[in-house]
Amino acid sequence: MTCRPPVLPLDPLFDEWPVGEPIHTLYSTHYAPEHFNSGLDKSGNPRNPTRFAPIFDEHGRIVPYLYGGSSRDCAIFETVFHNVPIDAPHKFVDLDDFANRGYAKLIPQRTLRLVDLTTEGLHRLRIPREELVASPSRDYLATARWAEALYRQCRDADGLIWMSRQRDRDRALVLFGDRVGNRLTGLPDGRALRNNERLRQAIITLALRAGIVVA
Repeated sequence: MTCRPPVLPLDPLFDEWPVGEPIHTLYSTHYAPEHFNSGLDKSGNPRNPTRFAPIFDEHGRIVPYLYGGSSRDCAIFETVFHNVPIDAPHKFVDLDDFANRGYAKLIPQRTLRLVDLTTEGLHRLRIPREELVASPSRDYLATARWAEALYRQCRDADGLIWMSRQRDRDRALVLFGDRVGNRLTGLPDGRALRNNERLRQAIITLALRAGIVVA
């Protein structure tokens, strides 16, 4: 099912992420945990699309972004297991691909205003979950256009929030860097995965529960 384009104006529902409530992330330890992805690769070209990024502001500039989740397990699923198909006969993840990832909590210094893409919010936007927040990667260019439309229309929105496709008992969110700015405090929990046995064991435990082989 292909994601349909947004029809303006949109009628979004909003939710709040309370000040002080941790956002969980697996971040590249080459940067600080609270660092926003510029959306550009080393050559200055736009990165490969994700579900809701990169997007562009009214002046054609890429909006920096940061993904997170409501639990450590959600962050692991959204990062380490993100590309593992549920119906694959053999599921394998090489943890060396994530050796430089670390786990951190991000603490908002103010309440964040987020566009709600859970059931109620999707009803208001008249877009099925299967098209917007549960669609395959081939639709990412189309789903990112929804994020761009919501970003441009909702000038006080700090990001988007939805039920994680990878771990649907948790919430996932993406934040807009030009609006959240430096209002996140990053609290790393240990070192990068290559030297963090506690994080490795947490990933292995989740993999066993989901029937995914890791090495």
